[in-house]
Amino acid sequence: MTAEHYRIGELARTAGVTVRTLHHYDELGLLTPSERTTAGHRLYAAEDVERLYRLLALRNIGLPLDEVGTLLDGEDGVADTVRNHLARVEGQVQALDALKTRLTRLLGAIEDGEASPQRFLDALEAMSMFEKYYTPEQLKQLEERRQQLGPQQIKAVEEEWKELYAEVKRHRENGTDPKSPAVQQLVTRSGELIQMFTGGDPGITASLKRMYEEEGLERASRGVADPLDLEYLERARASRS
Repeated sequence: MTAEHYRIGELARTAGVTVRTLHHYDELGLLTPSERTTAGHRLYAAEDVERLYRLLALRNIGLPLDEVGTLLDGEDGVADTVRNHLARVEGQVQALDALKTRLTRLLGAIEDGEASPQRFLDALEAMSMFEKYYTPEQLKQLEERRQQLGPQQIKAVEEEWKELYAEVKRHRENGTDPKSPAVQQLVTRSGELIQMFTGGDPGITASLKRMYEEEGLERASRGVADPLDLEYLERARASRS
């Protein structure tokens, strides 16, 4: 063996890889040693070391082995290979951003209430339903609205919704005419609370409306109000036209 050749163990230690990895590269045809000893041991020449360096550099930017081999053998241009890999990485970044947004919303939903298993399941259910009806851009806007309002104001709004529906229930059970000033005042306030949620965005408003239409009043409101109360409030709102 000359000074320009490395045994497999020597090359593995120098390159910071395992002997098993070099065997695997050999089996795949990615890095075949230039020579072998009479006993069959692999001997790597200087050009093999250079190829290994290029191979590991390409692996370190995340390229799969099949593309690494193509690039090393010069069948595709470097620019095309890197361009394809960049597109894949950008897709992964978008997926990670979506996951980050999802986890942020989930954490916010949990932190706004008691961190119980049921609360966690409720948050997951609400999040899945929102993702079904709102676009990623709308969800981002809603998250920004949530951040602007802050946990205290969000909690206050949730409490106000509960009080509002309690009033609606009282009027419905008492047989109050939906056109009465008291009920109409509740209609006005519910509209203001919805406006606070949507920020006046027509797209978000349309998505919210579609969610209620397709999921049904009880599921869309996540149990905040009795369907009968929601229908009563809708009749009161419709009586304005």
